[in-house]
Amino acid sequence: MLMYLRKDWIYLDFKKYLYIDISSPKKTLNKLRGVFKPLKCYFKFEKGSYSPHPVLWVSKPGFIHIVSHDVGWKDKWHTPRYEEPPYIWIHLFKYNWIWYWELPNEKYMDDYWEQALWYLYYASYNKKKKGYDELDINKARDTWPWVDYETKQSNWNDKFLIK
Repeated sequence: MLMYLRKDWIYLDFKKYLYIDISSPKKTLNKLRGVFKPLKCYFKFEKGSYSPHPVLWVSKPGFIHIVSHDVGWKDKWHTPRYEEPPYIWIHLFKYNWIWYWELPNEKYMDDYWEQALWYLYYASYNKKKKGYDELDINKARDTWPWVDYETKQSNWNDKFLIK
């Protein structure tokens, strides 16, 4: 968006200074309500040129960034792979305000998210109907593909579920 006030004034190009990318950071969290443990929202304030998403600093220069994203994940070998938590990030000049959702005192958030994503998008998918069936945590647990190398037992962890 270009804005000209008068011909002799310098124009202001907002694209150089403002970057906004907003999607619901709680979209997936709302689907997990009542089955998986709720995540806690953490806040972090930093001074400097930090970005929770490293691509933004290379491709989106500017003074003001407002970004929010749902959980970052990809499909690899027909299973989900967790990449980043849901977050809201506001960058004004050299100051960053970041809100992100994680389990308190949890060392491996990838286990939580990969099980949650398996439950939502993989275990309920019906290839014959080419659509999704009703969500079922027991079916997700039974169809979980990952096993421990030594014991050959499923490494599904029920500690992430609401009892």
